[in-house]
Order: sequence, then C-alpha cells, then structure tokens
Amino acid sequence: MGIKPARCVLVLGGSFDPVHRGHVALAQHYVNLLQPQELRLVPAGQPWQKNRLIADAEQRVQMLKLAFETGFKLPVVIDQQEIKRAVQHEASFTIDTLGNLRKELGADTSIVFLIGADQLQNLSSWRQWRQLFDVAHICAASRPGFSLDQTGLNLEVAQEWNQRAGSLQEIRNLPSGKSYFSQDLSWDVSATSIRNELKRTSQTPQTQQTTSLIPPEVLDYIQQHHLYR
Repeated sequence: MGIKPARCVLVLGGSFDPVHRGHVALAQHYVNLLQPQELRLVPAGQPWQKNRLIADAEQRVQMLKLAFETGFKLPVVIDQQEIKRAVQHEASFTIDTLGNLRKELGADTSIVFLIGADQLQNLSSWRQWRQLFDVAHICAASRPGFSLDQTGLNLEVAQEWNQRAGSLQEIRNLPSGKSYFSQDLSWDVSATSIRNELKRTSQTPQTQQTTSLIPPEVLDYIQQHHLYR
C-alpha cells in the first residue's frame, strides 16, 4: 500500500483590487500541479506597502467569489482574517497570516503560499521573510522575460530560494520549508494598469485588452458598481 499524500492547501493572497485573470491562472496552474484539497484566498486588509485600496473589502470579496466560482473542482475558501484585522486597526503581515493558518490546519498539512514573480523580487522587504519557510512552502510562477538568475533578484533571497528548492512531490507531502519556481506560466498583468485603463475607458466601450484581462463576471460587477472611474 502506498503512502497516503498529506493534506495540501494552496494559499493565494493579494489586494485583488481588482482580481484579474493572472490571479486565476496562477491558482489554476498550481492546482493542476499539486492537486490540493483546498484553495484558500486571502484578500488584504490594507497592505502596508501599498496606497489605500480603491474597492472596499466587501467589493473585493464579491469580485473574488465571481472570479473563482467556476473552473475549480475543489473547495475555494475566502479567508477574511486580514480584513478583520484591518477593521480592528491592526497591521497584517504574511508571516502572521500563514502562522494563523498553520495553527488552524495543523502541523502535518502542506501549506503552499503562491506568489508572482514580482512578489518574489520584493520578498526581501517582507517582515521575517525567511521565517515564512517555517510555516509554509513558497511557490512562484514566472512572468514574460523573468528568470531566477536575473539581476533584479535580491542575492539573499536567491541563495535561500536555491537552497530550499524542492520537487513537487516534496512540496505536496511535506508541511513546509521548500521553494518551487515554475516557468510554465507567462502572465504579465498589472492591477495598476488595469485600474488606469478602466478609468480611461469609463466613458467609452471597454477595450479588448482590458476585457481580456478581467473575468467577464468581475468586469460586469465593476461596471455595475461604477468602480475604478
């Protein structure tokens, strides 16, 4: 009898202001690779590295529900712990969020934190970024023109990442501690550019570029609620 795979939960956090196809594609890519039991989405309260968000918490949660309600054959949970902390005027850091998930999901669950290439480049600025590996694996996916050995990647992050590089099997069956970089996903999507384009075209029909980057249900919601104008 083979060894039963550990429970695996993918975690995708972000401002989601708005959620776009790049977020969905990143999640779907690693769902296909790891076959987890659950996808956990964690919308930010008020990210400390960003200006104030445009859509409020309820609107971002609703857009997430619309973007992820179809196409995923596993439970998709929207975890609002960071939003709740923001209501209490408490700062949220990824290390705290993942620590709370570890307490909730148990010591044996494989927790896989998903990030884009741009977040990997900025990882050295995150609070206790090395300690993230104590509570989770970190998996990244490339954008066009990005490689791990490019000059923009922080040297300490690159060294830590390479030392912790693991296989998909290790990530699927170990609780935490590994890194994995996938070059099979090439989405170059910026929420900032999407917001700017939505504002620019708010009085005219949406451009093909913008509508192709946002799930249609989300775009309908944005238009109905007059967001990003």
